[in-house]
Amino acid sequence: MKLYKLAYACAILPVVSVHITLFTAYLFENLHGCNPYWRQCHSISATGRQYPEFFIFKGLMIPIAVLMMGYWFALHRWLGSIQAASISSIGHKWILCLGAIAALAMIVYTVTLGAIGEPYALARRIGVILFFAFSAFAHLLLLRTLNQLPLLELGLEADYQLLFRLCIGLIVVGCVSAILGFFWDLYQFWDNAFEWWFALLLMGQFFVVGKMWRRTTFTLSFSTN
Repeated sequence: MKLYKLAYACAILPVVSVHITLFTAYLFENLHGCNPYWRQCHSISATGRQYPEFFIFKGLMIPIAVLMMGYWFALHRWLGSIQAASISSIGHKWILCLGAIAALAMIVYTVTLGAIGEPYALARRIGVILFFAFSAFAHLLLLRTLNQLPLLELGLEADYQLLFRLCIGLIVVGCVSAILGFFWDLYQFWDNAFEWWFALLLMGQFFVVGKMWRRTTFTLSFSTN
């Protein structure tokens, strides 16, 4: 099995799924039409709160979270396969741990989306924060781990640089969002757009890792004795 397809799926399917639910909400007039990447539009969560997009969102995002769990386990195996024996494996164990928690957090967030009550709202907030934060931190740790490897020999230098830029982009978007939210009264019209930008950059990281897997011909096989 060519694992790069799994990474590509983790990058592309969430973007496609959220836009499907968004346009479904537009079609059924549950949300007013607007550009989610610009001011005064809807949050990602808003795309899956009402019917019928409620069912579409859950039906698509829960399997995607399961795929992401597989992605993190595959990333752990890939790092083990290309990492020199002299380099500690603690880093990619932490990557696996953070990534697995992020995938579970997405499931919690998706399951509780649309449910009424403060306990469900709290679970959603925790779920979405952990998903975004731990997915981003895990890819930052991946950068640190890759920096210890012979990237030129592996043919990964260009992909590493692209992943680095995406990580910087996430940090910039997150910091700018926090600063504007504290100092700028009109930020309330832009906070959802920042969320969409952050999510798009995050999905780009999965795609770049898929390119790395493809370049190194990373595969998974099953066999029996």
